[in-house]
Amino acid sequence: MTMPELAVRGIPLALIERLNFERSIPLERYHEDSAIDRFGYLENLAANHGVEFETLTTLVDVLGPEEDFDGLVTTLEDISTLAF
Repeated sequence: MTMPELAVRGIPLALIERLNFERSIPLERYHEDSAIDRFGYLENLAANHGVEFETLTTLVDVLGPEEDFDGLVTTLEDISTLAF
């Protein structure tokens, strides 16, 4: 019998742990944006910009954690202007 994959709102727990582990910006900065951790911040960003979380994690992997509050936000804004 295989164990079910643990997930939060359909997002695998292993991915959530990886995203939080890779954080390079102090946790307090995420708290300033009303998030309890990096995952919460990224989840809010995806929802606020109308992108799938999978798309956001791809961008995060390309840009790196140091761009969470700059390059990632700019990229999401650019994507939203391209949406039809």
